[in-house]
Amino acid sequence: MRIKRVLPLLFSSALIMLSGCFLLPQEDEYLQPPLRAPDRIEYVTFEVTRGNISDDVRGYGTVDPRSGTIISFGAISGRLKALHFHSGQNVEEGDLLAELQNDDLLEALQRQEIYTRLAEIDFERYRGYTRLDREAAQLRLDLSYLDLEKAREAVEKTRVYAPMSGNISYRVNLKIDEYIEPFLPIYTIADVSNLILRMSDDTASRVPLGAEVSFLMDSEVYYGTVVQIPSLNPGDARDKNITVIESDSLDPERIRIGARFTMVYTRASSENAIVIQNSLIRQEGNRSYVILLENNVPVERSIVIGLSTVTHSEIIEGLQEGEIIIQ
Repeated sequence: MRIKRVLPLLFSSALIMLSGCFLLPQEDEYLQPPLRAPDRIEYVTFEVTRGNISDDVRGYGTVDPRSGTIISFGAISGRLKALHFHSGQNVEEGDLLAELQNDDLLEALQRQEIYTRLAEIDFERYRGYTRLDREAAQLRLDLSYLDLEKAREAVEKTRVYAPMSGNISYRVNLKIDEYIEPFLPIYTIADVSNLILRMSDDTASRVPLGAEVSFLMDSEVYYGTVVQIPSLNPGDARDKNITVIESDSLDPERIRIGARFTMVYTRASSENAIVIQNSLIRQEGNRSYVILLENNVPVERSIVIGLSTVTHSEIIEGLQEGEIIIQ
């Protein structure tokens, strides 16, 4: 009788437990994340090409006369009366260039010219008189001639004349009636028939003596030869830092004094070479290399550099035309 009661009870408990399992919520199924293609890397690239490269030295200067003459009043000082020419004008030998105030001297000269003429008249009068009268008249005339010469010299000292034909390359910046010191330069006359190119910048010192150069002036290209360089100039020379170029193509009829020019001296050059920008070249110790893009994969490549300038370099080993370099 006891056993019968237990079995129904166990059976009932099992049913309750099984029914409870069906009543619990079911867990959601775990979902795998969707597959995503990796982002494509974009590179800044440059194709290897051929070109020309040259190592150039550039300088700047002006067209100048080979020789010139400085004009002054010498040891004479005074107040300026006139400047008869301006800078850039041509003058002929003997032209009156400038004068100091000389009104008193001119008046004295005129007076002396009159006295001399009176002495000449007196001499003519005494030709029929005694020997002593004629001699006295001659002496008075000679003295008058001496005084006349001195008066003329005094006037001429207040004037300066062109000692040569040429071009006025400098004129003193003074106004009329300003005081002029002794030996003050008034004008410079340049020989425009013999022109040279003159440079004084530091770049020009890198050009050797005898170098053949080209120069650009007024949109035209000319050629010349370096005939003077700073390193060979005397240390006490006034133009010791000057580089001078001679050229047979400097036509005084077409080229003016003071014209600006740009000089180009090619120290080395290479044509139809592999040339790339210096910004593409990387350094690691003594090794130079670039990053190539091969099959969309960056690859290092060692290179050998030839001629190099500030912006570009010639690659003599390591690159082929058409290859792609990554910036």
